[in-house]
Amino acid sequence: MSASPILIVEDEPDGQLLVSRMLAVVGIAVEVAPDGETAWNMLETKDYKAAIVDLALPGMDGVELLRKIRSDTKLANLPCIAITAYHTPELKQQALAEGFDAYFAKPLDRTLFLGALDGVTEK
Repeated sequence: MSASPILIVEDEPDGQLLVSRMLAVVGIAVEVAPDGETAWNMLETKDYKAAIVDLALPGMDGVELLRKIRSDTKLANLPCIAITAYHTPELKQQALAEGFDAYFAKPLDRTLFLGALDGVTEK
């Protein structure tokens, strides 16, 4: 993977820590945004390899953030992975239909999650 960090957009401190540690163990640099607005500001000012986005965020939720990303010419192709604690088959279908590259229910399966991350960031 390149030197660009992955942006983790997660409002829960425990979730931020868990995903950050998962990625740090395999040598992936990360930056964290606690909400969609902060994430959007970060995405406008810095290059990221991918974004891992919690769907249930305060203010601008994960789907709204993804729509902004996909409508921006500079960011439209950024790999985006949805994560959520509120998993349903319908939510997964909706997230993928909206344009997320992958979807994972919490708690995250480390092996599957890291494998999918490699897959979407190496496109």
